[in-house]
Amino acid sequence: MSTYTIGQLCDQGKPFAMAMLIRALRSGEPFVTYGAIKTELEYQLNIASIFTIQIGSVAGTLMNDILGIDPNAPLLNVLITRSNGIPSKGAAGYLADRYRDERLRDWDSIKRVEKLEIVERERRKIFSYPRWEELATELYGSPRKRKVREPEGTEYDFNSVGGRGGEAESAEHKRLKEWVSKNPGKIGITPPPHSTAIEVRLLSGDEVDVLFQSGLTFHTVEVKSRRSNNADYIRGIYQCVKYREVKRAEHAPYNIAIETILVTEGELRPELVERAKLLGVTWKQVTID
Repeated sequence: MSTYTIGQLCDQGKPFAMAMLIRALRSGEPFVTYGAIKTELEYQLNIASIFTIQIGSVAGTLMNDILGIDPNAPLLNVLITRSNGIPSKGAAGYLADRYRDERLRDWDSIKRVEKLEIVERERRKIFSYPRWEELATELYGSPRKRKVREPEGTEYDFNSVGGRGGEAESAEHKRLKEWVSKNPGKIGITPPPHSTAIEVRLLSGDEVDVLFQSGLTFHTVEVKSRRSNNADYIRGIYQCVKYREVKRAEHAPYNIAIETILVTEGELRPELVERAKLLGVTWKQVTID
């Protein structure tokens, strides 16, 4: 594995970070986390471990390169964020200069609601700016030729989406799903629910791994077995959000109490724990016999 200096990390990492940002802009993704860039650069640059805080230096030098070509370009570096969608204090100087507001340099003292308003104002400019691919190509070569990895998981429950063809559900996934259905208390559901069902089809066509119900109180559960990886956990978090909202919509205009739970055998990275919490998804890690 390679050793590195901060200067080398910035020089060699900027093209990959830019390619990840361009991909996010093309697909309408909201932001790219420091953790995601750290993981990609560890792979691309063959570095065993990069401190997440050092990605701020990559973001800063990337933004300096952009401003060197177009001083009026939107502050693309605010799309490099923590899991809560808010950039760290490294972006504060750029925002303070752009909006001529010296308060912003003390980023940690700015209230969260104001940070969100400031970043949202810049995001609108970023997503409507027409020159990103042109700038990226001028700086680092075509981002379409920069081979950043696509986020792919290792476990799919193909039976859960309208019976589409493909690989069958894994034995590990099925085993975990059945274990959860018999052990609601071990994932925090108390008192015991009145009913339990596996593979419940929603009106959207999606299938919930396990559904617990007590009157008008529901718990939808998505499971990810030991076969799953980080990308599959990300998918699981958003599956939970979808199931919760579809189930709530099914009962509209009447209200229900609903909690959505992601159950995994593996451990989520801290940035995903934070993301799940932000989105109101309960995470439980379990060990089954």
